[in-house]
Amino acid sequence: MITLVKVSNREIIDIIKYTDNKAIFVEKNPIGDLTQFKASYFVLNFDNGEKEAITKSAYMLKKFGSAYKTITETITNYVQCSSLMLQNRSCLVMFPNGQAGLFDNQGVMKWNDTLSYNDSIVYGLANDGDYFWSFCRDENCVIRYSAETMKVDIRVGSSEADTFVRPDFVSADDGYIYVCCDGKKVRRIDKSNFTVSDVGEYQSLRAFYKFGRFSIICTGSGAYIDKD
Repeated sequence: MITLVKVSNREIIDIIKYTDNKAIFVEKNPIGDLTQFKASYFVLNFDNGEKEAITKSAYMLKKFGSAYKTITETITNYVQCSSLMLQNRSCLVMFPNGQAGLFDNQGVMKWNDTLSYNDSIVYGLANDGDYFWSFCRDENCVIRYSAETMKVDIRVGSSEADTFVRPDFVSADDGYIYVCCDGKKVRRIDKSNFTVSDVGEYQSLRAFYKFGRFSIICTGSGAYIDKD
């Protein structure tokens, strides 16, 4: 039986790795008439379950690298975008509408476009060395792109198959790509051989992350932690 421990009562906008045993959480805090919100930040220590304070600048440094000040002058919504630090210290950024941008190690934008597959927008970033994975909701597939060329390398799933039904989030650890599907199911792709297997099902699922032995499950009611 899975026992989940709640670590936040609020909607989680972003989670990124901080150290091997810690992750940064960004919570959405409504303000005023509830049509606006501000972001708040904390670090969760997986070893003891304690929360620690962290500054916005420290979060942006981890998310965008040393050129974060220049990058965040170009992109105003730095919380709700996905980011990926590439091996050459470039930073790839993608927004919820599928628009993507590549910044060099000085924070200068070198490329921007909206990624698509079969004329449908793709979303999300999950790390795979010289590649990254995104998902195409309309085509029921997950796609690996070359980080150098931004071209499709491998596609897993298709509009005719039920491998990934309405995928809506991707993340990665060292061995797997995790895919949230249809608001309830988590599946994973083995990076070494591209086989697909089930991880679990959760109600009102919005995002799933894996940090070592710990899983983070984000739902409509908050964020939960589960340990293998």
